[in-house]
Amino acid sequence: MQQEYDTCYMIHDAETRDEFAIKDPERQIVKWVIVVEKEFDPTPCAGTTWESNGKTVAGGNGPGSALNQLNSSYGIVVDSNNVLFVSDYLNHRVIKWEQGASHGILHIGELCGTNTNEEFCYPSAITFNKEGTLFVTVQSDSIGSVMSLKKGATLVETFITVNTSIYGIVWDQNEEYLYLGHHREHRVVKYTKDGKFVSVVAGGNGAGPALNQLDYRDKNIQKSHVPL
Repeated sequence: MQQEYDTCYMIHDAETRDEFAIKDPERQIVKWVIVVEKEFDPTPCAGTTWESNGKTVAGGNGPGSALNQLNSSYGIVVDSNNVLFVSDYLNHRVIKWEQGASHGILHIGELCGTNTNEEFCYPSAITFNKEGTLFVTVQSDSIGSVMSLKKGATLVETFITVNTSIYGIVWDQNEEYLYLGHHREHRVVKYTKDGKFVSVVAGGNGAGPALNQLDYRDKNIQKSHVPL
């Protein structure tokens, strides 16, 4: 038996061939195992059916701020130890979720509105680099930032700040360049590993359907094996 979902957010684990789908109306994250060998489709949610033997691995207890709840989870990533990290958008935090756990652990956040260097509001896209540093996009008013937290550290640092909201973040294969989705500018921008602007690599010609345009770039940027 299969069940169809109209909307979802998703990431793909290339090594285990597992899919993690965020079913936002239920505020839960469900793990789905691929049962048919095929090339990865970067947009599987539209009109896609999933096997019904999925397992809830985070949330699923209604919207809220308790550690067994989520509230509009915008981004997820799995680290090298198969630990799930969730950007819990409306709770202004990143939650760490161990395999089989009934509750998550606060990893970063709950500091929105503090007017400090560690202020952390509306996290969305999230990723790691090979050194284990966590990168999260956040927003305060019209300002978007990429915050970083080094492995083993407790202090969050500001890595990049721009005058737009950021939805989408990914490193290239060699981690020489970082790519960010500039939401209101309808573009994808390339930065050095030190956070310096390089160029616009996609869009930047206003919102629209033309092949040199994007329209509110707000989904995950997927890493490919083709260098940009």
